This record gives sequence, structure tokens and C-alpha cells, in this order.
Amino acid sequence: MKKIFLFSLLLISSHVFADSGSRLIASGGITGFEGTAGGGITPWAFIGGYTSKEEISYSANVQYLSLNDYTLKTAGLGISLFDRVELSFQRQRLDISSGLTSNVFALLTDGAITNANSATIEQDIIGAKVKIFGDGVFTQNDWLPQLAIGAQYKKNRDFDSSLSLPDGSVPLPGIGVPLLLGAKNDSGTDIYLSATKLWLGYPSGYNLLANLTARYTRANVFGLLGFGSEGDDSAKLEWEGSLAVLISPTTAIGTEFRTQTNRLGGLAEEDTVVDAFIAYFPNKSISITAAYVDLGNLPLQEGSSGFYLTVSGNF
Repeated sequence: MKKIFLFSLLLISSHVFADSGSRLIASGGITGFEGTAGGGITPWAFIGGYTSKEEISYSANVQYLSLNDYTLKTAGLGISLFDRVELSFQRQRLDISSGLTSNVFALLTDGAITNANSATIEQDIIGAKVKIFGDGVFTQNDWLPQLAIGAQYKKNRDFDSSLSLPDGSVPLPGIGVPLLLGAKNDSGTDIYLSATKLWLGYPSGYNLLANLTARYTRANVFGLLGFGSEGDDSAKLEWEGSLAVLISPTTAIGTEFRTQTNRLGGLAEEDTVVDAFIAYFPNKSISITAAYVDLGNLPLQEGSSGFYLTVSGNF
């Protein structure tokens, strides 16, 4: 697994609100690229925002991720209810450079076609998370973590969107990038269970957060390359985790990982994703996070790294 890193920056809202909830600052995590509160690449059991059992909060986010010949832009909205339920909607747009699509056509046609237009893959994610057990912050005398169960329905909007050539012709009508690479379905639902615990004053007076998530999914590259394949259409159990130290009440440093099953093979072989991050929470409305992430292999790009920017807000 390559250790190539991705730069991430998280800002929250251009308008600052003095008090957006009653919970401990930073306990809501950040908004991940799939719209769920937690780390950048994996959900936590904590409900987004800072609402207590009597409060409701709202969130919005815009994100940008550059991976050389791939660019991912996302935007989303969320609502947190009574520190119990989190609902979210996220739109993702993956732009693929013309150089990569040209190389794909060249490989598929043995060099007969060497020039193609750029391509776009869009995906919608509707998420829901429910806290089912425990309190990972305030039950310090109990070693049990907070548990939450969640689901993400993902719909790939360009599964069968035709790719065109510069002259306007469409050599493969009704075949988009996910279908071209061997994906079987344009939608799927991820089910996950997250366990999260925050230890206050440990180690050495700092706060330590640990999270482990088990995800049951058929997604290829998070669903951006469709779901399942003709040879393997079954869901698999994937593992994700976060480890962070709050070196001050407003600053955290840490690392994450996320495994992926390689269903498509060939050009679309998948790797485990890892990151290292630093997050700054000046108040409950603003957080700024920078991270280095290794996404490993993407089609025709073995080393996928770049700059990741997220802007979101809690109200």
C-alpha cells in the first residue's frame, strides 16, 4: 500500500454563530466526503453538530478534492435531531481528464481511438445515522464506546452516460465509465456500525479519540465506479477506523484508514485508503482540517494524491 498523502482543509461557514449546541466542542467531528459526521473518510458514532437531547441543528458543506487527473467536488446538507438521529444528503461530482479517457479508449481499441473527451461521474448519497447505545464523551468511568448504526443509499447518476469523442461521435452508446470498467449496478446501500470513544485527559492531559466502523457494501471506489461486478455482485464487510489526539480543546491530530474490496480488477483495482490529519475547531461553528491521504490505485493512476478542501457550517 503506497503512502501517498492528500491535503485537506475544512472550514465551517462564512457566518460565525456564537453557540450552535450544548455538547463539547469537536465532539461532532467534521463532515466527511460522503456527508456523514466523523472523520474525513469514515463516519463516527457521534451525531453531527453539538445538539443536546433537546436541540436540533443543521449543517451544510462544500468540498473539493484534486487527485492529479481526477477532481472530486461535493456539496451537501445535514440535520441532527436531539443527539440521536443524523440525516444527510450529499452530491458528488468526479471529473476525469481527457488524457485518462483517451488512454482507456486506446487500451480498449488497441490504439484505434487515441483521443476522447473528458468525463464526469455524479453520485447522490442519502444518509441516516442513529445512536443506539452509550455516550462516548460523558461516561468516562465506563470503557464501553458509543454505538451508532447508519445507512447510505448511493445512486450513480452516470453509470450509463455515453462517452464521446472530440468529433461528437459516441462509439459506445449507453455505456458510462462504471459500466465500461465492469460494474454491474448503478446504485447500492451501505450499512455500517460505528463505535466511538473519547477519553478526556488521556494521555498526559490530552484527549484521545478512537473509532472503529464496520461497513457492509458492494460499492466500487465508494460507488463512484458503480456497485458490484459480473463476477462478484455480493456485499462485503469492510473495516474503517480513526485515531485522534486532541492536543488542545480546539485542535486534533490523527490518522484514519478504510479498506476496499477489489471487485473490478484490471484498471480499477482498489487499495486501502489512509490519511493523516490536523483539525482546528476555534468554536462550535467553525472547523479547519488539513490532511494527507493515500487513495492508492485509481484507473490508470496508481498514485492518487492531491488537495482536499471542505467548507461547511453548523447552525
